[in-house]
Parts: sequence; structure tokens; C-alpha cells
Amino acid sequence: MLERKTTISSHVLKQLEKSRHPLSVAQIMEQLDKRGLSPNKTTIYRILEKLINKKAVAEIAIRNGVTYYEFAHGHHHHFICNQCDTVFCLDACHVESQDINLTELLPNQQFKIQSHDFNLYGVCEPCAK
Repeated sequence: MLERKTTISSHVLKQLEKSRHPLSVAQIMEQLDKRGLSPNKTTIYRILEKLINKKAVAEIAIRNGVTYYEFAHGHHHHFICNQCDTVFCLDACHVESQDINLTELLPNQQFKIQSHDFNLYGVCEPCAK
């Protein structure tokens, strides 16, 4: 996947593969620190950029200004908890599965959709308790 595998890049990729939620750089660094690894942020961003370019990892930018990263496993949407900032993956793209015609929302037929993002914001189950 990466031309030059390092201990750090292997751990970053392993974290993203095993995580049930997309992770921020801060979360990735925290998990690396727990393993006794302490790379600088630039190294992590460089590894993530290479993985994104290889389409092995996808990035999700949310309105709190934090970017999250996840192992690429097909187009889907996300639920973001406004209290704990955890990002949850939704099973699929409901726009596609429900055959919703987004072009009907456009100002005119000269506009062409190339892709879409769809995030839901609210409070997750643990925070709601």
C-alpha cells in the first residue's frame, strides 16, 4: 500500500483498519502514544496524505473544523455527535439506495453534480443518557 513502510505508517494503517469510527489526527497520535510511539503531527499528516492518494483512506471534514480519517470502504454517510465529537459511520448512502434525484434541487439543468457529502448531527446514545 505504501512504498516505504515504517513502524509509524504500519500502526496508523492498522488503527484505521481496526477502528469502528473515523479518527482525528489527535486520536491517532493518542493511540500511538499509548504504544510508546511519538511521531510529530507532520509525519502523521504525510502518511495520511499518501494513504488518501492511494485511495486506501478517506477523509471527512465536519463543521467543528476537525478532519477525521477512516479506512476506505465505499461511499457512505456519517452521524456526528455534537457533545463528544464521535463520528459514526452509517451503513450506506441513502441518497443512492433510495434513488433520490438530487438534480431536482439544482437551480437549472446546466449545473452538474459530481459528488455529494451528507452528515447528520445530533447526540449519540452514550451522550443522551
